[in-house]
Amino acid sequence: MNKYTVLKWEKLLLWLIPPILRKKTHLDWLNVLLIPLQTLYGEILYKMQHTGQVIYLEKVLNETYNPTKNYNPNLSTEQKRLQELIYIDESVKPTLQHVYLHKEYYEPDGTLLVPQLKVFTHTEYKNRKNKPIYLAHREDYTKKAYANFRVFIPKNLLANGTIIIQSSKDESQHTKAIKVANIDFHNLLNFYKLASKSYESYSY
Repeated sequence: MNKYTVLKWEKLLLWLIPPILRKKTHLDWLNVLLIPLQTLYGEILYKMQHTGQVIYLEKVLNETYNPTKNYNPNLSTEQKRLQELIYIDESVKPTLQHVYLHKEYYEPDGTLLVPQLKVFTHTEYKNRKNKPIYLAHREDYTKKAYANFRVFIPKNLLANGTIIIQSSKDESQHTKAIKVANIDFHNLLNFYKLASKSYESYSY
């Protein structure tokens, strides 16, 4: 924090009181009156030092709801998951896939045109553990609304009641977005996030 933003309130108050009025009871009384101003100054300064960037949003969320954990913006997504931190990830909007013809993959002599692109036969693809590639349709982009980013909340914060979720009829919570019931959670995110950006919450 910059030194010019740090105020020594007691010293400042002492300088502002005329020497004739510098008595302990008078100083204590003015210090009590100054507490709301100190609190307001600290809150406004904190809000001014944080923007809608991902690292600041994650920092604010972890400082508010996960204070026992030490947030480090340099950690990868996997490290944040291992340390049970609240983190933000991209949206799950499907990517457009192009269907290539067989002749676009191979030269007439049988050599592969695009070396980094592996072609699987139907049986090979069936045996793979990955899900099939989803070919996005025009309706996926025109008729469905996607959140701009996703907020991942560790299950221990949900279990201890720090963050409360609304009950859902669907039990598969690991794949579906959860609805956070804490109004202060939404107010905090809406204050810091960029305008017109939407979000969804997930538990892990």
